[in-house]
Amino acid sequence: MLVLKPFIQHDLGLVMLKPGKSLLDELTRMSDGNRLLISALPKELVNVPSGKVNLPEFPDSSKSSLVDDERLLEFFLHADVQKRLGSFYHWLEGIPHCQMSDGDYCDKNLTLLDCKHGAVRLCWHHDNQERMNLSEQARNVAKSNVLVWGVGAVSRSLGFATGHALTLPEFCWWAVREGVYAHLPQSVVDQMFGIKPKRKGNTLTSKREHDPRFELDGKEMLSNRAQQVKLLIDDNPPAMHMKRPKQLTWHSEKYLKFVRSLPCVVTGSNGTDSDPIVAHHLIGHGEGKMGGKAHDLFTMPMLASVHQEFHHDPKAWEAKHGSQLFFVKQTLKRALELGVII
Repeated sequence: MLVLKPFIQHDLGLVMLKPGKSLLDELTRMSDGNRLLISALPKELVNVPSGKVNLPEFPDSSKSSLVDDERLLEFFLHADVQKRLGSFYHWLEGIPHCQMSDGDYCDKNLTLLDCKHGAVRLCWHHDNQERMNLSEQARNVAKSNVLVWGVGAVSRSLGFATGHALTLPEFCWWAVREGVYAHLPQSVVDQMFGIKPKRKGNTLTSKREHDPRFELDGKEMLSNRAQQVKLLIDDNPPAMHMKRPKQLTWHSEKYLKFVRSLPCVVTGSNGTDSDPIVAHHLIGHGEGKMGGKAHDLFTMPMLASVHQEFHHDPKAWEAKHGSQLFFVKQTLKRALELGVII
């Protein structure tokens, strides 16, 4: 396959191609006395230089492609994502032609024009025109550039060859691998979990389907599956060498969320809307300092009603149900067994 720049002669009704001496023989061999198929360059190859291109697979324009999925635009524009994809502007500078060429005059010098969503590769002539009054076409090209660059960068990061048609599952796996899955669009994550869009105005659906407790959230499901509580161990921390090191309290909302997902240590109940599970911090036994709580590791799941009973009379509660230390140990043991703490 050859990528060549066309020179359109409107007055003569001709299109001229200039393969150069090195590619003229290749073009002759390809024609072999027959006609040639001329096709628009796929978006995925927008910054491929003119010349011969060998692709393991040619982008199929009849199939839907991620480069046309505008849901991914904000994801690729996020700063955290761009840090992992490389320079968008370096990629854009590789486009060897003016993207706003209309077949008339184009200056030989090229530059970049920033838009609200992305940027465009322009010659100086069209850059002057677009800076004065940015066209809708330029805005669309700018968006397309971001999508083509992002999809291509993800594909290369995963080790695929140029021209590979990246799939949505492959794209989402890259986001998880790079730790930027929190920025994925809600609709994309829901699609990957098979969650159908909510239908509005349907009065025939049951009340159960409208109950928030039964509504699925793809991003929350992904976060719960992809994230774990990590404890980093430093066997020689700087504080060990201080006479009076400042005492720190370990906090982790993720761990507390896990604790709240467990059944009550006393009743074994999973809780209800009116009596939910709360994460009770250890009090007494050397913990529960004045003005502060114990470390979040020293917690256990309790029904709100059981928790209220505890605070009414901690000593009576322990005499009736047992030591808090036992329940803290059981909670920690469960977290280690499930791989919550790694």
